[in-house]
Amino acid sequence: MSWGSPNQARFRQRDQVLVRLAEQLLQQQGLVSFRFSELAPLAGCSAGTLYKHFSSKEDLLVAILARHVEHLVERQPHLMSCELSFAERWVAMHLFAVIASKRCSWTLGLTALGGQPKVIERASEYRVQELKMYLDQFYSAILRVVEGARIQSELFASDNQVAMVHSMLTYLERGASGAQENPLLSGSVKPLDSRQLFDAFAVYINSLDWSTPLRPDSYNRVMAEVEHQLAECDREQALLQAL
Repeated sequence: MSWGSPNQARFRQRDQVLVRLAEQLLQQQGLVSFRFSELAPLAGCSAGTLYKHFSSKEDLLVAILARHVEHLVERQPHLMSCELSFAERWVAMHLFAVIASKRCSWTLGLTALGGQPKVIERASEYRVQELKMYLDQFYSAILRVVEGARIQSELFASDNQVAMVHSMLTYLERGASGAQENPLLSGSVKPLDSRQLFDAFAVYINSLDWSTPLRPDSYNRVMAEVEHQLAECDREQALLQAL
């Protein structure tokens, strides 16, 4: 079946519908109680059809996580070209990921589970590679913003310096996404609001030599753009749900 054939197009369309319905079941039942077997009757398809798309429950979970990361990737071109300085774009892309995850807090357990070796082992190679592709696209786009700053002499930093800050910001972003709404940490770790997260990102970004570094008044510009992109994301998802 060729990639551009009508059969392949229908397969991809059904795949997207199944993932959306599975997300609804997860929100209703929770990750632990989620029953893979209930998806087929909900979608009006046979169990055989369901298994043509997903080889296991783990395969489906990885597909849902890939869809979440895909949504983040889809907004990145807008963040990369918006009316912000290069340093502000860098922090905006990370803040957008954290806040988008918070607004879909039901995905947090899924995010942690999606990287577990046993889940990856039971998922199909196709689904794992799809997830890796979107993750690579997400973080590669951030590095393109940084490289653009270097090319235009807005940032003076070596490859090693950029790599170190990029890693630290990624750890901070992933940690902030995983810690929020976590009841096990609520008594011992104070959740950071968007301003505190901005300040934390700014510590690492401003450790580099910028022509236009992050300033306290950068926060309002960054958040205005992040909120705009979140609203656009909500609008697009509403249109998809209406189909």
